[in-house]
Amino acid sequence: MIALNGKNNGARILFPKEFIHPEVEEKYTRILKNKRGFFTRPIDFINETIQRVDVLGFQNAALMQRQTGRGEPIINPERIRENDFLHTHSDYAYRSEVSPLELVDKTLNVEFRHTLGFLNYIILFENFWYIYARDMYYKDMVRQFNVELFDEIGEIFCKIIVYDPIINGMDMISFDYTQPVTTQSSFKIEFKYSNFDFEFPDRYMDEDYVMPVNKNKIINETDTSSTVIPQQNSGNNYNGDSQIILDEC
Repeated sequence: MIALNGKNNGARILFPKEFIHPEVEEKYTRILKNKRGFFTRPIDFINETIQRVDVLGFQNAALMQRQTGRGEPIINPERIRENDFLHTHSDYAYRSEVSPLELVDKTLNVEFRHTLGFLNYIILFENFWYIYARDMYYKDMVRQFNVELFDEIGEIFCKIIVYDPIINGMDMISFDYTQPVTTQSSFKIEFKYSNFDFEFPDRYMDEDYVMPVNKNKIINETDTSSTVIPQQNSGNNYNGDSQIILDEC
């Protein structure tokens, strides 16, 4: 069901495999394998460090124009006529003559957390260098990024698709020798894109589709004495069923 409370919303962006240049991928795959970490592919390592995404938004969609004679003075019998303004005017709002697509801030900001040795920063910086230093056709570059939006039961409710993303800027690394530990915990990369779109799953367009109910949700949220405890199932056949236990007061 569609809820008015958005506290259970979720979002995720995963860079596609082709985002990392093949030479950069080959180099840092060896480094990650030698470090014996949890990730052996650079793209998985990069995606794991994403912690914030900013997308869409627009400004200056209205134009204010002052028009004389449009405003009329208030008629008050007790008011002296000499105090009325002779030349009345009023500011009127109009839609901007610019295309709506031009009004949208076609910027995608992705924030990453720093890792030990700033390895993810170095991978992304070198990847930017290879993409811009080598002759490449645009058809060989990343065609789109998908920002996936989740509902309260973890299903993909909508995708925000940005087309033809290009790296526009990247934060610097800050080294502060007056602090015993590093104070910079994250960095941001700014992308510019050409167009965007919203994509909903086909099942939501079906009139006969019934959205499943979240079984792990507390039935009576106002009753503080009720608790939800997930049912323990063995193996990988956990189907999300829950058992509701009411505490007796």
